[in-house]
Amino acid sequence: MAIFHVLIAFGAFQALFLAFVFLTHSKENLPKKLFALFLFIEGFTLVERVLVESGMISNIPHLLGISYPINFIKPPILFFMALAIVNAKFKLRRVHGFHFIPFWLILLMNIPFYFETGARKVEIVNAFVNYIPLYTDFNFYFFLSFFVYIGIYIFLTARTLRTYHTHVKNNKLSNWYLWVLYMYGLTLLISLIHFLIEPSGIIEIRHFGMISMLIMTFLVQSIAYSFFVKSNIFHHRSPSIKNTDQTLRDEKIIRNKLEMEKAYLNDELNLGEFAEAVGFSKKYVSDIINQRFGNSFKEVINQYRVEEAKNLMSENKDSNPQLIAIGYQAGFNNKVSFYRSFKRHTGKSPSDYYRLLVSSK
Repeated sequence: MAIFHVLIAFGAFQALFLAFVFLTHSKENLPKKLFALFLFIEGFTLVERVLVESGMISNIPHLLGISYPINFIKPPILFFMALAIVNAKFKLRRVHGFHFIPFWLILLMNIPFYFETGARKVEIVNAFVNYIPLYTDFNFYFFLSFFVYIGIYIFLTARTLRTYHTHVKNNKLSNWYLWVLYMYGLTLLISLIHFLIEPSGIIEIRHFGMISMLIMTFLVQSIAYSFFVKSNIFHHRSPSIKNTDQTLRDEKIIRNKLEMEKAYLNDELNLGEFAEAVGFSKKYVSDIINQRFGNSFKEVINQYRVEEAKNLMSENKDSNPQLIAIGYQAGFNNKVSFYRSFKRHTGKSPSDYYRLLVSSK
């Protein structure tokens, strides 16, 4: 088991290290500060739990009991981070303090424990670790309330990010955070299932506490990896969706120019010319296309051209047309870009696609 303790300890200190890095390089970056606080709580919780599991806690018993109340800070922190990501102007205000009422209540309930001797603390915690509440016990439903509490916040956080994603598809920070949230939610779901089954005695999983810590350690490692690979992820500005209705109206104008007027058929079309045609600035058109289409202007235009080429092939599948002529007719201005774009968007070369089209008659 020593190797597991080492792995968990490594994950715990990596979480604490990341929290330190985020805090010392956050400046005015609120999402970074909030995520640093989340990582600090997770890191400290893992440290305390591995000390208990390994028996080393008897040397520093007064660390016991600190992580329990601060875990009630995590749910609102997760939610506030989502709000800060989707709205660059979001700031924590006094009213947000109501979200921390459960934390203060649990802290007050734990005050008698903090005045116990070190030996007594170790005794109480060891009894707690081995305690399995029955379905008829009040403690079972009290512990279950924590899962409900954090589950509500995970739902609200995910809904906030998903709503934002419907308007802004290409924001790396919100997409990354949604992935982290799903992984964290899955980890908690595994713990909840074990908690619900354990009192029945149907399934007994030895060392589940160790397994759950390893899962959390894996999540921390994944976060660390994604952070160091994409170290600038927190510097991606979140486009505002404050004027959503206006954005949707302008998107409709852009789509109409592409789908009804088929502006992409102009083989010399560029962003500047297109922006002028719809009456918006280049940056605004680029932002809307990135947010709503989830791709660059050039890729979106090529995608429309590929769809046009596919339609032309279907209309002319009995006349054995020259495929390069179809490419030019669809808006491509050279053979290379036609073949490359067609293969990227369909997975097949134009000739392979046409051959399958003809054989399916």
